[in-house]
Amino acid sequence: MQEIEQKLQELVRPERYGRGFRPSFYSAYARAARRYGFEAGKYSGFAHRNNVVVKIRSLQDKGIEHEVPAEAIQNARVSGSLEYVVPVSIGTPPVTLHLDFDTGSSDLWVWSSELAGASQYREQHRLYHPHRSATASKTDGTWKISYGDGSSAYGDVYTDHIRVAGVHLHGQAVEVAQHLSSGFLTDKGNDGLLGLAFPQLNTVKPHHVATPVENMINQKLIDPPVFTCKLGHGSEPSFYSFGFIDHNVTKHPIVDHHVDDSQGFWQVRSTAYVVNRHEHKRPNNTAILDTGTTLCLVHDDVVEEIYRNIQGARYSNSRGGWIYPNTAKIPELYLAIGQTFYRLNEVDFAYSDAGDGHSFGGIQSRGNLKYDIFGDVFLKSLYIVFNQRDRKVGVAQRDD
Repeated sequence: MQEIEQKLQELVRPERYGRGFRPSFYSAYARAARRYGFEAGKYSGFAHRNNVVVKIRSLQDKGIEHEVPAEAIQNARVSGSLEYVVPVSIGTPPVTLHLDFDTGSSDLWVWSSELAGASQYREQHRLYHPHRSATASKTDGTWKISYGDGSSAYGDVYTDHIRVAGVHLHGQAVEVAQHLSSGFLTDKGNDGLLGLAFPQLNTVKPHHVATPVENMINQKLIDPPVFTCKLGHGSEPSFYSFGFIDHNVTKHPIVDHHVDDSQGFWQVRSTAYVVNRHEHKRPNNTAILDTGTTLCLVHDDVVEEIYRNIQGARYSNSRGGWIYPNTAKIPELYLAIGQTFYRLNEVDFAYSDAGDGHSFGGIQSRGNLKYDIFGDVFLKSLYIVFNQRDRKVGVAQRDD
């Protein structure tokens, strides 16, 4: 028990990140819409309020134990909402960057000295200098992440040594940023991203490169071949682990569920939900477990049923989201993963201040997406074991 506790660390805000920010619902929703390319559809107030950030459907149609603490920092990407970052060492001598661990993508990309005007970002970001690393080797690869709103990030690819939670990876592909559009440049909360989704989402061309998790499994560096995630409430300790399952997190059983990885995501069946003990069926519905999305996004029918059970709740066109009075009682809410129901801790339901004594709910519309996005608002209630080799997730309820 003592050895496990020594591998956990209280959440720390790095000094370079400012204080006093408050979570921005608009930025969180816009980021999710940008990532998944969905359109506002029925509830289009957000799109009107934020111009072209979210498209309206009528306007355009689209086709050893390795446990590491996650620091909760105020993230400018969502104007102050909590983002979880993990220290990762890269190169020789090593430089430590704080990376956003993201189960919704598969690229390992970092802020670098190759960015135009890189020196101006040094106060807010740690930069990777591939030419200063004795173990860095340039490849012929390139990478590019682009979204429907025109934002993009791209650059070249090096191989180098990295260390993640005590796991040493030699010759790991590191995607070095040479260009970041404004949507990425305003993200002061991290020094890059480490994707934990399935390999097919990786954008490196012309040849496939192994993701960190792929390399850990293929090189038999972790046993069992899993990584786990516990996201804390507020300033509560959070961590990821590699090759180690911490059974002290919760007394509840870890139940395995099949994952459909055909799109590269951690996609599970979610065919029912419960509001105040009333079960509602959702035939054929699925959900993506995404630590890179803060909100929980579900079908409009589900959103309406949830807020129907909150006195005074309503959809606000002027504010662009579902809001409710701060004094209102939050109903008991369970979402299914596989055949098991998991409760959403009501402490995480209020996402941010909406003004006039109201809050934005952490559950909002998924627009015209065909699947739900279970982001941090819901994942904070769970302990999750991700098994890429066997294409399954183990999920346990948390009571903390």
